Amino acid sequence: MTPAQSDKSLYDGLSKKDRQALSRELARIRREEEQRRRRRNRAIAIVSVVVVGVAALGGVGWAVYSGIRATYTGPLNMLSDGIVFTGDGSTTTAMTTAAIEPGGTPIASELDESTVLRITEYVDYSNDDLSTFETANGAALQGYVTAGYASIELHPVAQGGEGSYGARAANALACVANTLPDAALVVHNALVAAQPDLPEGGLDDEALVTLVQDAGVTDETIASCIRGHEFSDWVTAATDRAEAGIPNSDVTALTTTPLIIMDGTAYTGALDDTDALNAFITEVFSAATGATDDGTSTDGTGTTDGTTTDGTEVTPSE
Repeated sequence: MTPAQSDKSLYDGLSKKDRQALSRELARIRREEEQRRRRRNRAIAIVSVVVVGVAALGGVGWAVYSGIRATYTGPLNMLSDGIVFTGDGSTTTAMTTAAIEPGGTPIASELDESTVLRITEYVDYSNDDLSTFETANGAALQGYVTAGYASIELHPVAQGGEGSYGARAANALACVANTLPDAALVVHNALVAAQPDLPEGGLDDEALVTLVQDAGVTDETIASCIRGHEFSDWVTAATDRAEAGIPNSDVTALTTTPLIIMDGTAYTGALDDTDALNAFITEVFSAATGATDDGTSTDGTGTTDGTTTDGTEVTPSE
Protein backbone atom coordinates (compact mmCIF):
# COMPACT_ATOMS: atom_id res chain seq x y z
CA MET A 1 0.00 0.00 0.00
CA THR A 2 1.43 3.38 -1.02
CA PRO A 3 1.54 6.39 1.34
CA ALA A 4 -1.25 8.02 -0.68
CA GLN A 5 -3.49 4.93 -0.37
CA SER A 6 -2.68 4.74 3.32
CA ASP A 7 -3.61 8.38 3.83
CA LYS A 8 -6.85 7.87 1.87
CA SER A 9 -7.92 5.05 4.16
CA LEU A 10 -7.47 7.36 7.14
CA TYR A 11 -10.13 9.68 5.80
CA ASP A 12 -12.77 7.03 5.39
CA GLY A 13 -15.83 7.84 7.44
CA LEU A 14 -14.59 11.32 8.51
CA SER A 15 -16.43 14.58 8.04
CA LYS A 16 -14.99 17.26 5.84
CA LYS A 17 -13.88 19.28 8.86
CA ASP A 18 -12.21 16.28 10.43
CA ARG A 19 -10.50 15.39 7.14
CA GLN A 20 -9.04 18.91 6.93
CA ALA A 21 -7.82 18.74 10.50
CA LEU A 22 -6.24 15.35 9.85
CA SER A 23 -4.54 16.65 6.68
CA ARG A 24 -3.02 19.53 8.62
CA GLU A 25 -1.76 17.16 11.31
CA LEU A 26 -0.22 14.77 8.78
CA ALA A 27 1.48 17.67 7.00
CA ARG A 28 2.91 18.88 10.31
CA ILE A 29 4.25 15.42 11.09
CA ARG A 30 5.88 15.15 7.65
CA ARG A 31 7.47 18.59 8.01
CA GLU A 32 8.95 17.64 11.36
CA GLU A 33 10.25 14.35 9.96
CA GLU A 34 11.86 16.21 7.04
CA GLN A 35 13.47 18.69 9.43
CA ARG A 36 14.83 15.85 11.57
CA ARG A 37 16.18 14.13 8.43
CA ARG A 38 17.95 17.29 7.32
CA ARG A 39 19.43 17.87 10.78
CA ARG A 40 20.62 14.26 10.87
CA ASN A 41 22.26 14.54 7.45
CA ARG A 42 23.86 17.85 8.40
CA ALA A 43 25.27 16.31 11.58
CA ILE A 44 26.70 13.39 9.62
CA ALA A 45 28.34 15.80 7.18
CA ILE A 46 29.84 17.85 10.01
CA VAL A 47 31.20 14.77 11.75
CA SER A 48 32.72 13.57 8.48
CA VAL A 49 34.47 16.89 7.94
CA VAL A 50 35.76 16.88 11.51
CA VAL A 51 37.05 13.33 11.18
CA VAL A 52 38.85 14.14 7.94
CA GLY A 53 40.22 17.35 9.44
CA VAL A 54 41.47 15.62 12.56
CA ALA A 55 43.14 12.97 10.43
CA ALA A 56 44.81 15.63 8.33
CA LEU A 57 45.85 17.63 11.37
CA GLY A 58 47.08 14.43 12.94
CA GLY A 59 49.38 13.86 9.99
CA VAL A 60 50.66 17.42 10.14
CA GLY A 61 50.95 17.21 13.90
CA TRP A 62 52.98 14.03 13.65
CA ALA A 63 55.27 15.62 11.11
CA VAL A 64 55.73 18.64 13.37
CA TYR A 65 56.29 16.41 16.38
CA SER A 66 58.81 14.34 14.48
CA GLY A 67 60.67 17.47 13.46
CA ILE A 68 60.69 18.82 17.00
CA ARG A 69 61.76 15.46 18.39
CA ALA A 70 64.64 15.32 15.92
CA THR A 71 66.02 18.58 17.27
CA TYR A 72 66.22 17.09 20.75
CA THR A 73 67.59 13.73 19.65
CA GLY A 74 71.30 13.39 19.05
CA PRO A 75 72.67 12.16 15.73
CA LEU A 76 73.10 8.48 15.10
CA ASN A 77 76.65 7.14 15.56
CA MET A 78 77.49 9.81 18.15
CA LEU A 79 76.23 8.21 21.35
CA SER A 80 79.34 9.50 23.17
CA ASP A 81 78.80 13.03 21.76
CA GLY A 82 81.62 12.12 19.37
CA ILE A 83 82.17 9.87 16.36
CA VAL A 84 84.93 7.23 16.49
CA PHE A 85 87.07 6.15 13.53
CA THR A 86 89.22 3.02 13.41
CA GLY A 87 91.33 1.41 10.67
CA ASP A 88 92.12 -2.07 9.41
CA GLY A 89 95.36 -1.35 7.59
CA SER A 90 93.81 0.08 4.45
CA THR A 91 90.43 1.62 5.27
CA THR A 92 89.13 4.01 7.92
CA THR A 93 85.65 3.20 9.19
CA ALA A 94 83.29 4.97 11.60
CA MET A 95 81.87 3.06 14.54
CA THR A 96 78.07 2.93 14.44
CA THR A 97 75.96 3.58 17.52
CA ALA A 98 72.44 4.51 18.53
CA ALA A 99 71.48 8.15 19.04
CA ILE A 100 71.14 9.98 22.33
CA GLU A 101 67.43 10.09 23.09
CA PRO A 102 65.70 13.24 24.39
CA GLY A 103 66.66 13.67 28.01
CA GLY A 104 69.31 10.96 27.71
CA THR A 105 72.99 11.17 28.52
CA PRO A 106 75.97 10.28 26.34
CA ILE A 107 77.81 7.01 26.89
CA ALA A 108 81.58 7.33 26.76
CA SER A 109 83.32 5.14 24.17
CA GLU A 110 85.29 2.19 25.50
CA LEU A 111 88.39 1.23 23.50
CA ASP A 112 91.32 -0.97 24.42
CA GLU A 113 94.17 1.47 25.03
CA SER A 114 96.70 -1.36 25.25
CA THR A 115 96.35 -2.22 21.57
CA VAL A 116 95.81 1.13 19.82
CA LEU A 117 96.51 4.75 20.65
CA ARG A 118 93.22 6.36 21.57
CA ILE A 119 93.05 9.92 20.23
CA THR A 120 90.18 12.22 21.20
CA GLU A 121 89.73 15.68 19.66
CA TYR A 122 87.31 18.38 20.74
CA VAL A 123 87.03 20.74 17.79
CA ASP A 124 85.36 24.08 17.10
CA TYR A 125 85.51 24.76 13.38
CA SER A 126 85.51 28.52 13.95
CA ASN A 127 88.75 28.44 15.94
CA ASP A 128 91.97 29.34 14.05
CA ASP A 129 93.99 27.02 16.30
CA LEU A 130 92.22 23.99 14.87
CA SER A 131 93.68 24.67 11.44
CA THR A 132 97.12 25.16 13.01
CA PHE A 133 97.03 21.78 14.70
CA GLU A 134 95.46 19.85 11.84
CA THR A 135 97.80 21.32 9.21
CA ALA A 136 100.81 20.17 11.21
CA ASN A 137 99.54 16.85 12.51
CA GLY A 138 96.19 15.83 11.02
CA ALA A 139 97.46 13.75 8.09
CA ALA A 140 99.92 11.83 10.27
CA LEU A 141 97.36 11.05 12.98
CA GLN A 142 94.76 9.93 10.47
CA GLY A 143 97.44 7.80 8.82
CA TYR A 144 97.97 6.04 12.15
CA VAL A 145 94.22 5.37 12.28
CA THR A 146 94.07 3.92 8.77
CA ALA A 147 97.06 1.69 9.54
CA GLY A 148 95.28 0.37 12.63
CA TYR A 149 97.67 1.87 15.19
CA ALA A 150 95.24 4.44 16.57
CA SER A 151 91.60 5.50 16.76
CA ILE A 152 90.27 9.05 16.55
CA GLU A 153 87.11 10.29 18.22
CA LEU A 154 85.89 13.69 16.98
CA HIS A 155 83.75 15.83 19.26
CA PRO A 156 82.40 18.90 17.44
CA VAL A 157 81.52 21.75 19.80
CA ALA A 158 80.49 25.38 19.45
CA GLN A 159 81.95 27.64 22.11
CA GLY A 160 80.57 30.68 20.28
CA GLY A 161 77.06 29.61 21.22
CA GLU A 162 73.90 28.79 19.31
CA GLY A 163 73.76 30.39 15.86
CA SER A 164 77.52 30.80 15.61
CA TYR A 165 79.49 29.44 12.67
CA GLY A 166 80.98 26.82 14.98
CA ALA A 167 77.45 25.65 15.79
CA ARG A 168 76.43 25.49 12.12
CA ALA A 169 79.59 23.60 11.17
CA ALA A 170 79.18 21.17 14.07
CA ASN A 171 75.58 20.60 12.98
CA ALA A 172 76.80 19.89 9.45
CA LEU A 173 79.22 17.25 10.71
CA ALA A 174 76.46 15.73 12.85
CA CYS A 175 74.16 15.58 9.81
CA VAL A 176 76.82 13.62 7.92
CA ALA A 177 77.55 11.33 10.87
CA ASN A 178 73.83 10.62 11.24
CA THR A 179 73.36 9.49 7.62
CA LEU A 180 76.78 8.55 6.16
CA PRO A 181 79.11 8.11 9.15
CA ASP A 182 82.09 6.87 7.13
CA ALA A 183 82.11 10.20 5.26
CA ALA A 184 82.31 12.29 8.44
CA LEU A 185 86.13 12.28 8.55
CA VAL A 186 86.31 13.57 4.97
CA VAL A 187 83.87 16.36 5.83
CA HIS A 188 85.88 17.15 8.97
CA ASN A 189 88.96 17.60 6.80
CA ALA A 190 87.01 19.83 4.41
CA LEU A 191 85.81 22.02 7.29
CA VAL A 192 89.39 22.30 8.55
CA ALA A 193 90.70 23.17 5.09
CA ALA A 194 88.10 25.95 4.76
CA GLN A 195 88.92 27.46 8.14
CA PRO A 196 91.81 29.82 7.17
CA ASP A 197 89.73 31.54 4.45
CA LEU A 198 86.40 31.86 6.22
CA PRO A 199 84.41 35.04 5.55
CA GLU A 200 83.32 37.16 8.48
CA GLY A 201 80.71 35.18 10.37
CA GLY A 202 81.79 31.93 8.72
CA LEU A 203 80.05 29.96 5.99
CA ASP A 204 76.28 30.24 5.74
CA ASP A 205 74.04 27.20 5.39
CA GLU A 206 74.15 27.07 1.61
CA ALA A 207 77.94 27.38 1.62
CA LEU A 208 78.12 24.53 4.14
CA VAL A 209 75.91 22.40 1.90
CA THR A 210 78.22 23.17 -1.03
CA LEU A 211 81.31 22.33 1.05
CA VAL A 212 79.84 18.98 2.05
CA GLN A 213 78.78 18.17 -1.49
CA ASP A 214 82.19 19.17 -2.87
CA ALA A 215 83.65 16.69 -0.38
CA GLY A 216 81.66 13.98 -2.17
CA VAL A 217 78.64 13.79 0.13
CA THR A 218 75.65 14.58 -2.08
CA ASP A 219 72.83 12.95 -0.15
CA GLU A 220 69.87 15.37 -0.19
CA THR A 221 68.84 14.24 3.29
CA ILE A 222 72.10 15.65 4.63
CA ALA A 223 71.66 18.92 2.74
CA SER A 224 68.15 19.28 4.21
CA CYS A 225 69.50 18.50 7.68
CA ILE A 226 72.15 21.23 7.35
CA ARG A 227 69.66 23.83 6.12
CA GLY A 228 67.19 22.90 8.84
CA HIS A 229 69.76 22.95 11.67
CA GLU A 230 68.37 19.59 12.69
CA PHE A 231 70.94 18.92 15.41
CA SER A 232 71.52 22.48 16.64
CA ASP A 233 70.01 21.70 20.05
CA TRP A 234 72.25 18.67 20.36
CA VAL A 235 75.32 20.79 19.49
CA THR A 236 74.44 23.20 22.30
CA ALA A 237 73.85 20.37 24.76
CA ALA A 238 77.04 18.52 23.76
CA THR A 239 79.08 21.72 24.17
CA ASP A 240 77.58 22.32 27.60
CA ARG A 241 78.41 18.76 28.61
CA ALA A 242 82.02 19.10 27.44
CA GLU A 243 82.39 22.37 29.32
CA ALA A 244 81.11 20.62 32.44
CA GLY A 245 83.49 17.65 32.24
CA ILE A 246 85.52 15.41 29.93
CA PRO A 247 85.05 11.66 30.54
CA ASN A 248 87.97 9.22 30.63
CA SER A 249 90.64 11.93 30.79
CA ASP A 250 92.78 14.00 33.12
CA VAL A 251 90.99 17.16 31.95
CA THR A 252 88.49 18.69 34.34
CA ALA A 253 86.45 20.43 31.65
CA LEU A 254 86.70 21.88 28.16
CA THR A 255 87.93 25.48 28.27
CA THR A 256 89.44 25.97 24.82
CA THR A 257 89.76 24.15 21.52
CA PRO A 258 91.22 22.21 19.97
CA LEU A 259 91.63 19.85 22.92
CA ILE A 260 93.69 16.77 22.04
CA ILE A 261 93.68 13.81 24.43
CA MET A 262 95.85 10.72 23.98
CA ASP A 263 94.90 7.67 26.03
CA GLY A 264 93.22 9.91 28.58
CA THR A 265 96.05 12.45 28.87
CA ALA A 266 95.73 15.94 27.38
CA TYR A 267 98.43 17.22 25.05
CA THR A 268 99.70 20.59 26.31
CA GLY A 269 102.53 21.28 23.84
CA ALA A 270 102.54 23.69 20.93
CA LEU A 271 99.85 22.85 18.39
CA ASP A 272 102.25 23.14 15.44
CA ASP A 273 105.18 21.31 17.09
CA THR A 274 105.18 17.90 15.43
CA ASP A 275 108.24 16.68 17.32
CA ALA A 276 106.67 17.55 20.67
CA LEU A 277 103.46 15.74 19.71
CA ASN A 278 105.36 12.65 18.58
CA ALA A 279 107.31 12.56 21.83
CA PHE A 280 104.05 12.88 23.74
CA ILE A 281 102.49 10.05 21.73
CA THR A 282 105.47 7.80 22.43
CA GLU A 283 105.26 8.58 26.12
CA VAL A 284 101.56 7.90 26.59
CA PHE A 285 101.51 4.84 24.33
CA SER A 286 104.49 3.34 26.13
CA ALA A 287 102.74 3.90 29.44
CA ALA A 288 99.58 2.22 28.17
CA THR A 289 101.31 -0.80 26.64
CA GLY A 290 104.04 -1.20 29.25
CA ALA A 291 106.83 -0.82 26.69
CA THR A 292 110.09 1.01 27.46
CA ASP A 293 111.95 3.39 25.18
CA ASP A 294 114.18 0.56 23.95
CA GLY A 295 111.15 -1.49 22.91
CA THR A 296 111.22 -4.03 25.76
CA SER A 297 108.24 -4.84 27.92
CA THR A 298 107.73 -4.14 31.60
CA ASP A 299 104.29 -5.74 31.86
CA GLY A 300 105.55 -8.97 33.41
CA THR A 301 106.18 -10.87 30.18
CA GLY A 302 109.79 -9.77 29.84
CA THR A 303 112.66 -8.07 31.57
CA THR A 304 114.30 -4.74 30.87
CA ASP A 305 117.53 -6.39 29.71
CA GLY A 306 115.90 -7.65 26.51
CA THR A 307 115.27 -11.25 27.59
CA THR A 308 112.19 -13.03 28.86
CA THR A 309 112.05 -14.76 32.19
CA ASP A 310 113.06 -18.05 30.52
CA GLY A 311 116.22 -16.51 29.06
CA THR A 312 115.06 -16.23 25.43
CA GLU A 313 115.67 -13.02 23.53
CA VAL A 314 112.94 -10.44 23.01
CA THR A 315 112.77 -8.83 19.57
CA PRO A 316 111.23 -5.35 19.82
CA SER A 317 108.36 -4.82 17.41
CA GLU A 318 108.19 -1.83 15.10
